[in-house]
Amino acid sequence: MSDALSTELEAEIGRLDTGIRQLKIQYDMFFAGAIPRQPLELRRDVEQLIKRYSTQPISKYALRFHFNSLVSRFNSLSELWAKTIRGQEEGDRPLPGATARPANGEEVFARLTVVNGARDESELRLLHHRLMEARKRSGETGHVSFEKFVKTVDAQAVKLREKTGCGKVELRVIFQGRKAVLKARPTG
Repeated sequence: MSDALSTELEAEIGRLDTGIRQLKIQYDMFFAGAIPRQPLELRRDVEQLIKRYSTQPISKYALRFHFNSLVSRFNSLSELWAKTIRGQEEGDRPLPGATARPANGEEVFARLTVVNGARDESELRLLHHRLMEARKRSGETGHVSFEKFVKTVDAQAVKLREKTGCGKVELRVIFQGRKAVLKARPTG
């Protein structure tokens, strides 16, 4: 094998290595719900690289070993991804973001249901903590005291119950655009 072919093959194996790492990151993001679709284009590119060099003899032992180990890693990751997707389709795991992202683009960060005005202070404290965490994550400054938070929650719940006659109110901390917001909606 000439030096030019060897150098080209090393570069392609490096591309394959990078592609597999990026593919793993993309699938991790997909399963976490951060991206809406599987990274099929990147996967197709990686598979094409593997097919191209699987049929060619690689004379350098180190390159052949590196290539074969990358192919093995890709195959085991592919099995894992297929198993995870199958589990989602069969209902073992919820689809990524299925409950966290309504069609309007809001991302739900936390939720709590209040029934007929009765509320658990520890759950409200947790919701308050999640709201502060969400605000910090979205880059908002300023702290809302727990007492002010409770007054706001009570006021929203009372308005909704009067307006809709519902018994249950769902409180949600959502990301709306780049801002963390507390929203209430009737649930029953």
